[in-house]
Amino acid sequence: MRLILLIAVSVIQLSAMAQPADFGNKAKIYLVRHAEKGPGDDPLLTDRGNKRAGELVKLLKNKKIARIYVTEFRRTQNTGDSLRIQLGVDTAHYFSDTARIDELLGKIRANNDMNKHILIIGHSNTIPLIIRKLGLPAYPAANIPDDQFNNVFLVTYKNGKAFLKKTIYGK
Repeated sequence: MRLILLIAVSVIQLSAMAQPADFGNKAKIYLVRHAEKGPGDDPLLTDRGNKRAGELVKLLKNKKIARIYVTEFRRTQNTGDSLRIQLGVDTAHYFSDTARIDELLGKIRANNDMNKHILIIGHSNTIPLIIRKLGLPAYPAANIPDDQFNNVFLVTYKNGKAFLKKTIYGK
């Protein structure tokens, strides 16, 4: 009896871990890597990075973004600053540590953003993991190449299933 109970609990835990976050059909999650950065441990954006951040504003200003999620690093915060100011939306911080990505989903739930349009600004190694955690487990695990700053990933949901669209923005 204990063995059956142990197996049942394990199956429930595995299925819960494999389920995408409970986003509603109205949710639109935009994900971008931070714009071009300068050298150093916690650099600001370069001139090109600031231009790209401006291009991000042009792309998303009419998308009804309710909140912007950024990491503890200035490059993600700077990438979203113009959009945050122009739209007057709140910014929430999450840790860029790949072992703590589940905490980001917890913050999205805690902020009641499960059925809203949000922007997540991350890093070359976190964006693919976040996409998988959002319900697309087959998304490749490879990091975004170091020279790519122009990808926009859009995750949407229909009937509990996640869909991904990738586009390019900027010049």
